Amino acid sequence: MARDGNRPHPSALARYPVPIELISALFRADDAERDRLLAPMPAYGRARIAAYCADHARLEALGLKVARSCDEATLVRAAGETVGADLFARSRAPAPAPIQLQAA
Repeated sequence: MARDGNRPHPSALARYPVPIELISALFRADDAERDRLLAPMPAYGRARIAAYCADHARLEALGLKVARSCDEATLVRAAGETVGADLFARSRAPAPAPIQLQAA
C-alpha cells in the first residue's frame, strides 16, 4: 500500500480488520441490502470499511457509499486526517452528470 496523503496508513488499516466476506456481500448488495448490513455496525467499523474500499480501485464506489453513513470525525479517526477528510468530502460530492452522446 502506498504511503501518500490520499491513502490510509497501513497502521490505520490494521486497527480494524475487514472481513472479505462482508466486503463481498456489500459489493453485491443493492442499496437496501447494503443499508441492512451496515446498520448494526458501529460508526468506526463502517469508517474502516469505507477506508479499506477507497484504497482499492474496484471498491472505491462502494467505499464512497459506505462513507456517506459516517461523520467526518470518525472517518478521520479511522483513516487519518488527510484520507478521512478527503473520503468525507468525496462521499458528499454530487455525482457527475452522465455524458450524453448525440448522433451526428
